[in-house]
Amino acid sequence: MSWFTDLFSSGVSDVITSAGKAIDDLVTSDEERATLKIALEKELNKFEKNQLDAVAKFDNEITQRHANDMTSDSWLSKNIRPLALAFLTLSTVLLAYLTIFILDVERAALVAPWQQLLTVLLGTTYAFYFGSRGFEKVQAIKSRLD
Repeated sequence: MSWFTDLFSSGVSDVITSAGKAIDDLVTSDEERATLKIALEKELNKFEKNQLDAVAKFDNEITQRHANDMTSDSWLSKNIRPLALAFLTLSTVLLAYLTIFILDVERAALVAPWQQLLTVLLGTTYAFYFGSRGFEKVQAIKSRLD
């Protein structure tokens, strides 16, 4: 989930850099500059740690939600994600087939926005299904190394 981390951390480092330049301009003593820069770096590190903790908590909540679904007695709650994946796959393939082989140009133009929507949803679902497990494995390996 580096996109989530990048979303919030990229602007912060720019702010810290510009704050460091402002400190250099305003503070005359090298000792004062060093003290302020260290304090700013500590705050940045604390922010990044809180951000990583939030991402880890988010991932744990999703994992817990999946575990709760699997312990449920309801057939639908256990199978809703695979059913959604199958529905989106079949719908996207069917619309693509219709667009290429069956429908004329005017009708294909009417179907195109739905096909784009289903394609995006399908891509998101595949990324969630197959990408999230890979992300969990990478996180587990990183935690063992730390």
